[in-house]
Amino acid sequence: MVIGVVVAVIDPAMQSETDEDYISKLPDDALRKILLIHPLDPGSKAAALVTGLADRPWVKTITSQDIVIEIIDFYLSYYGKEYPLIEAPRKIEFHLSKDLIITTSTPSYKNLTLDFSKGNQEFPTQFGWKIVINTNTMPMRRGYSCPMFVKTLKLTSLNHLSCKLVSSLIKNFRYVENLIIEECHGLRSLRVEGRVKLKSLSVVNCVDLGSVCVNAYELKSLRYSGPLCSFDLVNVKYLKDVKLDFKGPLFNQVNHLLYDPLLRGIQGVKTLTLHGWMFKEIFGPLLSSKQYFKFSKLQDLWWIDSSMEDRDINSLFGFLRFCTSLERLFISIDSRHYSKPYVGELESTIKVRKGRPHKLQIVKMEGFDNDVDIMLFIEHMMDVFKVEPRFVVKRKGMQDRCLLKIRKHHPHGKAASESDKLKFTYKFVEEVEDDKHPHMP
Repeated sequence: MVIGVVVAVIDPAMQSETDEDYISKLPDDALRKILLIHPLDPGSKAAALVTGLADRPWVKTITSQDIVIEIIDFYLSYYGKEYPLIEAPRKIEFHLSKDLIITTSTPSYKNLTLDFSKGNQEFPTQFGWKIVINTNTMPMRRGYSCPMFVKTLKLTSLNHLSCKLVSSLIKNFRYVENLIIEECHGLRSLRVEGRVKLKSLSVVNCVDLGSVCVNAYELKSLRYSGPLCSFDLVNVKYLKDVKLDFKGPLFNQVNHLLYDPLLRGIQGVKTLTLHGWMFKEIFGPLLSSKQYFKFSKLQDLWWIDSSMEDRDINSLFGFLRFCTSLERLFISIDSRHYSKPYVGELESTIKVRKGRPHKLQIVKMEGFDNDVDIMLFIEHMMDVFKVEPRFVVKRKGMQDRCLLKIRKHHPHGKAASESDKLKFTYKFVEEVEDDKHPHMP
């Protein structure tokens, strides 16, 4: 009887157009039993039922004493199944109280997400959190040991209560390589201890953060997006990929000396995303006192600024003097980003003027207002650094274009217009290569 129902779902030819879809309205448990008897072909119409089943969370009310073992059971039950999306849930909603609701999901193999956003998020209590991962302990599942390998752990909307629960839970995890912490309101200070195995750390939109300390010997990637806060990198020896998406200070005076550990920590990176204001107000003053400092290994730079006026160009060029191995430069202009009235010339505060990006191969530009500004910037850059990389322009609603230059001859005695200030004439041609930066969305 059950098999007959499944056949009707799999073979639309056996259904009339007027038949009502009763199958998708069945309770999740009944639907699972049906699908277990006759697993669906991925290309069939009824495969949509499996997708819907996987995306709908089971809801379970439990006590706080049982939550750790319940999450471990959930994670381990998903693997080793022939049809894991059917035999075990991919998402469970644990209800401990109105203040603590956990949506637990396994989006892919060895990935675990703990989302606390459905709990009470009003008036969050401020707290500090020290998270220690990849300890030597082995997990216990209903009284016996078993391996608990979680490669990527994503934590969303933790508060002062749930962080204690997570700290207890992660003692059972081994070999966490990627840690993502996002949207934790009330989190004032964060310390991450991952001395072994941790390779990637992302901290995103934790709007109350004031300080971050990372102690992770094998860390290679650091992504931060949120308010300006102090950073301390301890025993971080192999950092290669850094994105510093600081939203800007909410105060006029910034103590740039607090960011010296961060500057030293990112000195050896190969890929870096940085806001122009961060260099103007913090790293620039720090570099003015460091005579021999260089980003000698930096190959890819994504530079984000609110405009490309002369003062902003001078700021960018001031930073590029420290990037002697730069191969690819990506410039993104976005007026929505933090900008501050500019006083004085940054170059005058930088004593180190040696060096230049003599290995620069490509400059990709996005957000410029018009083609004349683009071409003036290009000529200025070639004059300052004596380099001629390939320039690629990205404009909204247009195909990416590459610039070709032709030397321009000015007629004697003719007044120069804005476009006549250019030393060359330029021709735009469509760009066919995809030079997507590692930090692009």
